[in-house]
Amino acid sequence: MSMPPQEPPGRVVPPLANPGRTRITATPTPPTNPGFYKKLITALNPLRQTTREAMVLSAVGVGALALDVAATANLGDPALFYFRRERWKELSGLVEATRKDVWVSYFGPVVDHWEGDAVAMLQQYVRFKINNLYTLLSKISDDMSGTMYNQCKEVLTYDLSVFGLYATTAPILRTLMAASAHPVGQLAMRAQIGAFLTVAGIFAKQFADIWSAYEGDLNKLELKLNQLRGSFYEHGNPDYGTRFKDLKLNDDITYPDNWIAK
Repeated sequence: MSMPPQEPPGRVVPPLANPGRTRITATPTPPTNPGFYKKLITALNPLRQTTREAMVLSAVGVGALALDVAATANLGDPALFYFRRERWKELSGLVEATRKDVWVSYFGPVVDHWEGDAVAMLQQYVRFKINNLYTLLSKISDDMSGTMYNQCKEVLTYDLSVFGLYATTAPILRTLMAASAHPVGQLAMRAQIGAFLTVAGIFAKQFADIWSAYEGDLNKLELKLNQLRGSFYEHGNPDYGTRFKDLKLNDDITYPDNWIAK
């Protein structure tokens, strides 16, 4: 199946040097808001500075500062996961479109104009060899896109939760620091810091739980990728070469007697 020499990005283009293989190219979609994370950190820094000053002033200890570090160290850029989600989603669509191209190429030019043993051989080749590989590729692409979306959502939720904690706590602490010279003000400031640390501790535990859950999801995807690698490479190892020789059609398909024009 030939195509024009210059195709737009994202199309399926068979290499001219080896028409038996198919190459899929995709143009990644840029993140919708690559500056979100930078803006978040810029807005968070002065709020965090106020909180740390209050902790030092109230002498709550090194443990409190460690929680502050942990809460902000776990912040991430959701655009990185969004970028990967969109890329895997595009790849999934390209895989499915290529599968359709293969079927259309068989049922159109072949079935409509030819019959005989070669047509049946070609159908078995498409259905049981090529189609199975496309199924594996499509499943992996869908799962990876879904996982990247879930991680993007979790990172964004965590970022906004941490920012909300600092945004609500810092103004109160700023007011209490002005009154910290009085014992009542000092006590109120420590109570506010205690409430802050309780929530920060909850966030730290939630982050650990989320990390553990998604580590498990990524491990499952890795196992599926190993299965996919085994379908394309001998012993699942690229160093041993590809299995494309196993995907070749039987040489009998080239015999003219196996092709009968309708």
